[in-house]
Amino acid sequence: MTESSKPGRREDVMYDMEELYDVCTSLGKSMGIEFALIDEKGKAKFRMAIRKDVTLFKYRSQYKEQIIEELEGTKENAVLVFTDNLGAQYLAVATWAESRPYYLIGGPFLSMLITREKQSAIMEENQIPLQDQRFLFEAIQTMKVLNQEECASVAKIMLWILRKKHLTADLIYRKSRQVNYELERPREIEESFTIIDERYRMQNEMMYFVSIGDSETAKKMGGKTVYDFSYRVPGDPMRAIKNQYLTFNTVLRIALERVGVAPLSLHQLSDNMAILIERTSSMDQLLSMGNRLIDEYSSLARKHHSRGLTRNIHNAQRYIENHLAEKIHLDEIAEEIGVSASHLSRQFRKETGKTLTQFIQSRRVEKAKSLLRLNQSSITEVSVKCGFDELNYFSKVFRKHTGCTPMEYQKLHKC
Repeated sequence: MTESSKPGRREDVMYDMEELYDVCTSLGKSMGIEFALIDEKGKAKFRMAIRKDVTLFKYRSQYKEQIIEELEGTKENAVLVFTDNLGAQYLAVATWAESRPYYLIGGPFLSMLITREKQSAIMEENQIPLQDQRFLFEAIQTMKVLNQEECASVAKIMLWILRKKHLTADLIYRKSRQVNYELERPREIEESFTIIDERYRMQNEMMYFVSIGDSETAKKMGGKTVYDFSYRVPGDPMRAIKNQYLTFNTVLRIALERVGVAPLSLHQLSDNMAILIERTSSMDQLLSMGNRLIDEYSSLARKHHSRGLTRNIHNAQRYIENHLAEKIHLDEIAEEIGVSASHLSRQFRKETGKTLTQFIQSRRVEKAKSLLRLNQSSITEVSVKCGFDELNYFSKVFRKHTGCTPMEYQKLHKC
């Protein structure tokens, strides 16, 4: 791809990848359709997955190459409205991040309801294997329907968010080329199972962050592990979302169970959250339930890790957690909690078995491990974010606590 043909490059709207992930997540949650980000080779970099149906994913993955081709060389206000061979539609806009082209794709959705007879005809025309047809019927029945005006509105919002200015969307309508699904089937099945593996790996990472009380990092991971169960409850989105968060509630209970949180405390929190989910009648409140669950379980994890401590030592630990990226001095902590520095030093070691310096180092290493697992920052950036002035010293301390270098750890635990 030549520089002149690259899609819609605008230096004043250059994104970093984290910003684009947030755009996908925000659009997906607000529009109720799935958004994905792919690179110029068609490789998925992020997927706001609100659908669980693997069979549909297998078929829609055929269209990435054509979507990229259609957007090459388009103007900055171009939005592709792409219709696949099954009658599902997608919206796509080209963007840039870290000096590379990326493509934001929203869908699938329908422009109108498709009758069962019409669906059967489409399946037959495209020679869809019988073992896949039942799953595709169910997937199509639960797709969101956007009329022409609603489709144009979503396209306009995508454009405004990505370009950061008001533009009149130029909708480009294209249909898919014919695809031989039988020939594509083995590769796509393999890709589908890769996505499933990735989903569960990321879920385990999110569970880890909750179990150590790191709610902020867990929320970033949680946004990438949200799935839609609406295909199980057609026509009742409220019930489908409640089922989703009841499952999430169980996942977080298991995360804390693994680190030894008392069964009674877990039962009480899990039961209370399940009741809260069932009693919620507002869709807005229900959609914020994911963060509420992460906050509640992370809070319980932090209490578990600080159990048996006096209020002063608990407050000292909380101060340290909030200032890990900064220089932390004993006198400042003592002044903050209202005791003498010598008393704090003695009491801290008596209750925790560690000196303040040892505790600060261990917490900085734990924070570094969290950031390295996310794989979104360089080793130097992680070092600075965790309060280490020198990279060599950071590597020395990290290796002392983990038995490996930061780089080795990052390679072993990529998210």
